[in-house]
Amino acid sequence: MSLLFRALTPADLDAMQALEQAAHSHPWTRETLASSFGQRYFTGSLWSDVSATEPAPKPAPKPALKPALKSEPTLVGYFIADGVLDESTLMNICVAPVAQGKGLGRQLLEYYLAACAERGITQHWLEVRASNLKAQALYLSADYQEYSQRHDYYPTATGWEDAVLMAFKVYD
Repeated sequence: MSLLFRALTPADLDAMQALEQAAHSHPWTRETLASSFGQRYFTGSLWSDVSATEPAPKPAPKPALKPALKSEPTLVGYFIADGVLDESTLMNICVAPVAQGKGLGRQLLEYYLAACAERGITQHWLEVRASNLKAQALYLSADYQEYSQRHDYYPTATGWEDAVLMAFKVYD
């Protein structure tokens, strides 16, 4: 499987929306996704030229652009983040349901952290559903730490659930 990491563009909006709808119980709207192309935001995406059901290759030492894909690429994951001065919030990370559990979320997180480093960002923040234990485990394994919770933050099919707030700081 060949993988390509690159920034998203407004031309990717249809693919983003389809993936967002497939991966999240309460997906962002098309308008919200479109707003992520503003000046303070930066994005990253992961494209594959084969079925996302194959095992993911080992990540490169530093996620970056990879060789051109051999066939028509498919969006298998992306992130949306904002960056202000030396701080960033990872606002959305999304992996195709058929590609989950194959290490692609970790590769996207590494790509996000590398993009932050290139921008001089040293403080990273995120919110994650309290029920999303797999995502929390991923963030903890990348040295994020829980620092608080927001009560009744995310909608669910039957009400609301808490958000776990996590932070990561680069120390010189």
